Amino acid sequence: MHKANLQKNGNRKWLISYLLVQSIVFCLFTGIINFNLAEINQMLSEFKTAQSFIPLTAAILIIVLEGIFKNAIKEFLVFWRFKNRLPGHRAFSHIGPNDPRIDMTKLALLFPNGIPKDPKKQNNEWYRLYRNFRDEPQVFASHKAFLLTRDLTSLTVVFIPVAISGHLLLGTTFNRLAYHLVLMLILYVLMSLSSRNYAERFAGNVLVEASIGQIKLEKRNKEKIAATDPGCTALFFCGGYFAQCRWLRRFGRCCHCTH
Repeated sequence: MHKANLQKNGNRKWLISYLLVQSIVFCLFTGIINFNLAEINQMLSEFKTAQSFIPLTAAILIIVLEGIFKNAIKEFLVFWRFKNRLPGHRAFSHIGPNDPRIDMTKLALLFPNGIPKDPKKQNNEWYRLYRNFRDEPQVFASHKAFLLTRDLTSLTVVFIPVAISGHLLLGTTFNRLAYHLVLMLILYVLMSLSSRNYAERFAGNVLVEASIGQIKLEKRNKEKIAATDPGCTALFFCGGYFAQCRWLRRFGRCCHCTH
């Protein structure tokens, strides 16, 4: 099973748990259950029972709810943008330069024609880099967190009209409905901001891996040159530190010293 499928399957259990929490909160506001730990524990035990149809129903419901919104709508709910929503659209113009972990001079070496400035080209190039580093631990973890919080955000939006309809059908008092609605809106904003931060971290982690990869490549190339270099091996003092001179003698002297 590919890691992308592991991300979705791993997140699904948290989405089911969120559905359960939202159901309990709704029942508390409508008065279906009292704010009593015994009743809440009983509801939780029924959910955990293997013979109960609730876990299966919740899993199916989550799959359905996940598919209600297209990715473009989910992205709008998170980033509040109509165009160029994804952080990849700003990867090289905003995220990279503002992340101290990223060496933009090293990233520039990957683009002979210059770092892309157009949002669409930025996203395309960023995605190309992501394909190379998607299995790196920090990239995988931040991607999983972004997908989870993105889906939690969209689920919260779905729950708002469902909860309002339920309150109206059950004749909940206006105050309780209003309190629940305010709570849901606060949750939506928090989920959205959290998902946005995870998304930018995810995009930044890809650039970090790319810049580190470029540094490692340069290091390997220097080691190959040093291994085949017939230059001198004298120690010299330069710039306040000692170093081993391994440059070619073909110029009559070392590039760093006069050996």
